[in-house]
Amino acid sequence: MTGDKGIKLIDVKEGRADMKDFAAQLSLDELEAISRGDYTMDSKLGAKGNAGAFGGVLQSLRDKGIPPIITTDGPSGIRLIASCSLIPIGTLLACSFNTELIEETYKVIAGELKDRGSNVLLGPGINIHRNPLCGRNFEYFSEDPYLTGKMAAACVRGIQSEGGSACPKHFACNNQEYKRTECDSRLSERALREIYLKGFEICINDSKPKNIMTSYNKINGVWGHYNYDLCTTILRGEWGYEGNVMTDWWMKSSKSPEFPIMCDQAYRVRAQVDVLMPGGDRIPKHKPDGTLLASYGKPLGITLGEMQRTAINVLNLVMDVKL
Repeated sequence: MTGDKGIKLIDVKEGRADMKDFAAQLSLDELEAISRGDYTMDSKLGAKGNAGAFGGVLQSLRDKGIPPIITTDGPSGIRLIASCSLIPIGTLLACSFNTELIEETYKVIAGELKDRGSNVLLGPGINIHRNPLCGRNFEYFSEDPYLTGKMAAACVRGIQSEGGSACPKHFACNNQEYKRTECDSRLSERALREIYLKGFEICINDSKPKNIMTSYNKINGVWGHYNYDLCTTILRGEWGYEGNVMTDWWMKSSKSPEFPIMCDQAYRVRAQVDVLMPGGDRIPKHKPDGTLLASYGKPLGITLGEMQRTAINVLNLVMDVKL
């Protein structure tokens, strides 16, 4: 209900309140919290063995009707401490050239996702088979971006058929194993758009995934989880993506070259990478790193509007998969 206790998220879902008004009542601490996960994998907020939680990670957020969103590793089935189906790897699925079969296969996973208490399957993986030594090639579909995009879209439709969410990854150009978390993928704009982004573009246009995961690496000198050109200009601006964007687990720290006053989480939120996962360092301190709010109120620093924009991206996802 609305009134003295404020707007609840269900009021927005059921049309009694506006999302911008709901976001406007969030405190700075709540805006910080909604832009990150619950610090660790296997969050106590979700099913045992989960990959992490985000959304309602504070009690005050849950009091406003924002439930936690639970993520589960994939993509060849659900990874939890529970019995779950194991399905063929991405490369083998792509060998079928059968999008209807792939969609039906992932409908089974969608049912398990819902039954086991998770909301987001972290897959499909849709990077390109460029280097044969890439250790994640088994998750990926093909060296062909068209086949990759069509297979990925079928997976997403299947996963999202029961109201949950897929999370295509890793956006973008994460195609080698050597220094996979710190390499810099240097390439022309034509190669980027025609090969390495095309599968993502097809997947988004054909299936409207509710989440996207960024990559660990740099793309032409800019880390994937800070990349404004990819995550705002292309993904949201050109392709019309309206969902949530999350980091891969444990992103690299960096100062912004454009805005020297900001680094890390502020730099990320400006790029519209909405959620830091799992929310903390590998050895979590269970408290914010302070970088989102450090530049708030300063010239060229993070703005209230940017933080509320990220909150709205996350809250729309929460409403879609949990309310």
